[in-house]
Amino acid sequence: MRILVVEDEPLLAMLLEENLADLGHDAVTAVATVDQALCALDQGPVDAALLDFSLGSDTTSVPVALRLREEGTPFFYLSGHASFDPDAGAPEAPLLAKPVSLDALRDALSSLAST
Repeated sequence: MRILVVEDEPLLAMLLEENLADLGHDAVTAVATVDQALCALDQGPVDAALLDFSLGSDTTSVPVALRLREEGTPFFYLSGHASFDPDAGAPEAPLLAKPVSLDALRDALSSLAST
């Protein structure tokens, strides 16, 4: 599966990349900003995405989520918080708590195959 990871914390991004590789996903693109994510999507479609909701400096991944929703690409939000601001204009998607365990990541991605 081709997976886009949008995570502004370098160590968490590396951990997600390693976990995805352990799960057999070798086409992983990890980026840290909205602009980088949109550029990656311009270069070709992905099968799924993991989006850190808060990207620092009061930036969110909402523009990426909107683009993915428009393209019909499934995605999950990642957050260290139990919830996030419903008024942020974010399209609904499942929320995975950070740090994401390997089992939770496996289950989330497996759920895509059954939809």
